[in-house]
Amino acid sequence: MQRYISDGYVMLEPGLPAEFHRALFRKTDEVFASEGNPGNNLLPRIPDVGNVFRDPVVAGALASILGDDYFMEPHRHCHYNAPGSKGQELHKDSFTRRRHRTRLLLAFYYPQETTEDMGPTSIVPGSHYYNTSGGALDGAEEMLVTMKAGAVAIVNYDIWHRGTANRSDRPRYMMKFLFARMSEPDAPTWDTGG
Repeated sequence: MQRYISDGYVMLEPGLPAEFHRALFRKTDEVFASEGNPGNNLLPRIPDVGNVFRDPVVAGALASILGDDYFMEPHRHCHYNAPGSKGQELHKDSFTRRRHRTRLLLAFYYPQETTEDMGPTSIVPGSHYYNTSGGALDGAEEMLVTMKAGAVAIVNYDIWHRGTANRSDRPRYMMKFLFARMSEPDAPTWDTGG
């Protein structure tokens, strides 16, 4: 929780087996090849990805940040980063001024290992406290989110981020989900005894 509050992100490794993530990667490839990007239909088209968010490690982190009655928003998107892509500009997904109280967050799931050359997501730690990219980068540096297959990054909705250039010969998928807090907290929802 301390890292999430100060830096705006936390990296998680669900307890699901490696074959589960390989199968999701293959299914994602199949859906993209036959139908294109499923957009908001990501979960109906690849329903096993829902198991990632039911995993105790991920579900526990979501409940710690958003409370036990958090909600997965219907908007979701699979970001496909093709070999040779140029990457994105630094941006944040929110349209409003920053929020000091977490009510929304993003969860990035990577079904394949994502290395520096594959165009990983880049985030600016601590940037969720800034309204402009210039302010966010003042004294901070971008950090590449390189992950093992099956890893999840939970990031503050207001964090500055971007997809970077894919210099490899392999595609990179990142499945983005939006979660919301449903009720105001009246006590911590994480283990405060440590």
